Amino acid sequence: MEKTRKSSQWVVLTALNAALYATFIMFTAYITTPFFIQFRPAVVVPAIFAAVYGPWVGGVGAALGTFIASIIRYGTPLLTIFSGTPGNFFGFFIVGYFTQKYKKEGRWLIGYIIGSIIGILVGFAIIAIGLIFLATALGFTQLSSWTNPYFVASSMTFGIISELPFMLILGPPVIQALEKFYRGNV
Repeated sequence: MEKTRKSSQWVVLTALNAALYATFIMFTAYITTPFFIQFRPAVVVPAIFAAVYGPWVGGVGAALGTFIASIIRYGTPLLTIFSGTPGNFFGFFIVGYFTQKYKKEGRWLIGYIIGSIIGILVGFAIIAIGLIFLATALGFTQLSSWTNPYFVASSMTFGIISELPFMLILGPPVIQALEKFYRGNV
């Protein structure tokens, strides 16, 4: 019975993460940037879920959320299957992994900061590799700029600078409030 309850809880939390992430992505999805990537302050949503409920809830919810939002925004899953979906999964899995690891030592905030920095770097690296693959191997001409290393570096820098502050400024107070409310153990 306990295993069924845990599985049900995991599914509900993952679905809630995905739905909230996809919804909040759409608020800024149409803001143009000088790069192919979106301005996405919504990253705070899966970061919070990853930190509070673990890496699998954070990673899978983020992957599903970005997948849904990309289909709505671009009308096709092809771009996100090779870039955003795996990038979001691994990036937010890492946030949850480090937060949970350091939480055992009573230093969840250090883990969250480390996980956020490493996670966003890994996530954007995967997104860049996926877009380069689509541009070169599959011949997507609209992505040809992604074969230029300077453009890739500039895009990744923009993404990190525009997203990491939301994770580091908005995430910790919400995480702390949720931990106190649900578990009472921050």
